[in-house]
Amino acid sequence: MKKNKTSKKVLKIVIPIVGVVVVLGAVVAKNIASAGEAMAQSMAVETIKVEKGDVKETVETSGTVVSGQQKVFFSPVNATVKTADFQVGDLVKAGDKLVEFNLDDLEAQNQKAELTVKANSLGYQDTINKSAEAAQKQAEAKNKAATLQQQVDAKKQEVANLTAAVAGDAQAQAAAQQQANDSINAQIATLQQQQGELAVTVEQAQAAYNAAQNVQQNAQVNFDAATATGNATDIATASEALKAANAALSTAKNDYDTKKSQLDNVNTQITTLQASMSIGTGESGNAELQKKLTTAQSELADLQAQLETQKAIAEGDTAALSKEAKAQMQTNNNLAELEQKSLAELIEEGKKGISAEFNGVISDRQVVEGATVAQGMQMFTLQSIDDVNVDVTLSKNVYEKVQEGQKATITFAGQTYGGTVTRISRIATSGMSGSNQAATSTAITATVHIDNPDDKIFLGVEAKVSIQAAEAKDVVILPTEAVNIGKDGSFCWVCEDGILTKRIIETGTTSDDCIEITTGLEVGEEVIPDPGNYEEGDQITVGTSGAEAE
Repeated sequence: MKKNKTSKKVLKIVIPIVGVVVVLGAVVAKNIASAGEAMAQSMAVETIKVEKGDVKETVETSGTVVSGQQKVFFSPVNATVKTADFQVGDLVKAGDKLVEFNLDDLEAQNQKAELTVKANSLGYQDTINKSAEAAQKQAEAKNKAATLQQQVDAKKQEVANLTAAVAGDAQAQAAAQQQANDSINAQIATLQQQQGELAVTVEQAQAAYNAAQNVQQNAQVNFDAATATGNATDIATASEALKAANAALSTAKNDYDTKKSQLDNVNTQITTLQASMSIGTGESGNAELQKKLTTAQSELADLQAQLETQKAIAEGDTAALSKEAKAQMQTNNNLAELEQKSLAELIEEGKKGISAEFNGVISDRQVVEGATVAQGMQMFTLQSIDDVNVDVTLSKNVYEKVQEGQKATITFAGQTYGGTVTRISRIATSGMSGSNQAATSTAITATVHIDNPDDKIFLGVEAKVSIQAAEAKDVVILPTEAVNIGKDGSFCWVCEDGILTKRIIETGTTSDDCIEITTGLEVGEEVIPDPGNYEEGDQITVGTSGAEAE
């Protein structure tokens, strides 16, 4: 009985324990079901819908800010630098006076050059005048020789006539005298015609010579006045006018002297011929004839001596200048004038000094105050800040996206500027790639012009450049993280009939946030940006994105 009592007690104890186990089992089963449902819910992959939008593709690079225009300035004169108040790196404005010169030595050289020009001009004119006089004397000698030859011939005839008369041949003398007189009369008639013509030309030449004298005197007065003022332009003009007047005067004088000499020669010939006709007219007797013969012989000898003298002058070397000699002297004068003009022009340039031609920065300075500089010596270099570029390098992965004319954003020194791609080099450059010194990389250089530079520009600094390489509007797009790249090209993940599937797509314009999808997707389709641990072909549960879930 005790034993039965014990069994009952045992049963009483066991029954409650079984009840507790049943209750606990039910609770655990419920919890397991809830956990499974929650796990299934947490393992569902998120999707996003394909939409349309705008894509702007940019190429990020960097480069060095450089000037698009620079000029090296040289000294225009040989002088001493009076002021040069600037340093390398200084910002200057267009029109700023940067260098001034001390021109005392140059002005002294110019005064000396002016005196040299005047002396050369006077010396040239004196030589020309002497040359003209020598030529005139030679021409006169030729004319006199011709006249003397006629006189000698006539005198020889006279001597022959007298000789015949003295010989007692009266009849022959008379016939010879008549023949000689007829010949002489014919010569006189011809000479008298020439005399009339020459008288008219001499009068005309005299008038021209007088007029040339007046012009030359006025030109000399003007030249002296211009020299007194010291004005280089007036001196040069007056000098040219005086040269022309002197040349015209010399020509007029030579013409007058020549024609006057010709007229005098004709008059002398007429007088001589008329005198020769008196032989044998009204005189008689051998004594008288002998006396005349002796006189005629003496006169013939004198005429022959004069003829030889004039022939020697006419046929001798003249002191007249040749054309080449005149040209050489004129060239020397021109060189002296050019030197004087150059000095005057250099003085004017030196007075201007050197000013900045544009807004810019001094990048090189090779001049100091007080230094003596030579014409053409390099003084300083000015780089423009109105024409500024950024020289950038484009890697092989992006250079094909960049085109001339594309806009860019440039940032440096805390400032942002707009820019335009103005040049792309057509020759690639090579260099070491990263830490692998054996590997090389190729790149293309390009120039981006800063469209709106200001006085806050710094040259030589590094700038960040963002080039707007491409833009696509109202196109199918996906977030960048939803596009993958495989061996077959670009693809994205989609759910087809509950299976994770790879969809091959083609892309277009790309930005940092999204990518243009040209083929493979339609607007409204759902794409899985991150399949997690699932692999292609796995069965998946599609859920909403975090944003949609909220």
